[in-house]
Amino acid sequence: MIKRKRKNLGGIPTASMSDVAFLLLVFFLSTTKFDIKKGLGLVLPPASKKADKKVKLKDENILKVWINSEGNITLISDESEDVVSLGNLESEVRRIVRKNPDMVVSLKTDRRSKYKYMVRALDKLQAAGAEKISLSTN
Repeated sequence: MIKRKRKNLGGIPTASMSDVAFLLLVFFLSTTKFDIKKGLGLVLPPASKKADKKVKLKDENILKVWINSEGNITLISDESEDVVSLGNLESEVRRIVRKNPDMVVSLKTDRRSKYKYMVRALDKLQAAGAEKISLSTN
């Protein structure tokens, strides 16, 4: 009697492994819902044909709104400097814009300020009727 050698059949067959991986990939890609992030809804004016010329504004036509890193709001105009709360920002800006319809509001935020402070202040400025708003960071 001749003894037969047993073949070592240990291990996992990998012939269909790529098929299973491909099917899992297709399944997860087809069932995943991707979030669409929305930015600020602003209507920007068209680009000026005379972009090389800079417009100089009078100091009495500029209202500076400064937001520091803690979210405190300061209104700086040619006449005064007032600290206002977010709730009073709309009424104060509405009063100033009614007095001077050519008023340009310059909204500046501190570099360490949270994004939500700027967005909330921008919403209040638009609600107050300020049509000319300049955005910048410090």
